[in-house]
Amino acid sequence: MYNNNDIKNDDELVIQFFNAAKQDIDDDGFTDKVIQRLPQHAKRMNQIWTTICFALGMALFILFDGIDDLRVLGSNIWSNIVGYLSSIDLMLLSPTLIFGTTTVLGIVWLYNILSIQR
Repeated sequence: MYNNNDIKNDDELVIQFFNAAKQDIDDDGFTDKVIQRLPQHAKRMNQIWTTICFALGMALFILFDGIDDLRVLGSNIWSNIVGYLSSIDLMLLSPTLIFGTTTVLGIVWLYNILSIQR
C-alpha cells in the first residue's frame, strides 16, 4: 500500500519535472488576458448548463412518476434478495463448517482493518 508520504513525493517529483520543462513565450501578456477571461465565462456557462439539466431531469422524473418506479424497483430488489436467501439449503453444512468460515472471514476482516490503519 502507498503512504501519504509516497504520494507527496510523487507529486513533488511531477511538479519538479514540469517546472524544469516550463517555457515562457513572450506574447505581450496576450495569454494572460485570455486565461483571465476564460474561467469566469466557462464557470457561468457550467452553472447554467448544470441548472438546466437538473431542472429538466427533475421535471421528467416527476412527469413520468419516478417515485413509483423507484418504489417498484426497491420492492423487486428486496423480493429477489428474500427469494434468494430462502432458496439456500443449509442442511448440508455442519455447524463446525459455518463457525470456521465465520471465524476465518472475521480474522481476514480484522487484518484488513488493522493494515489500513498503519
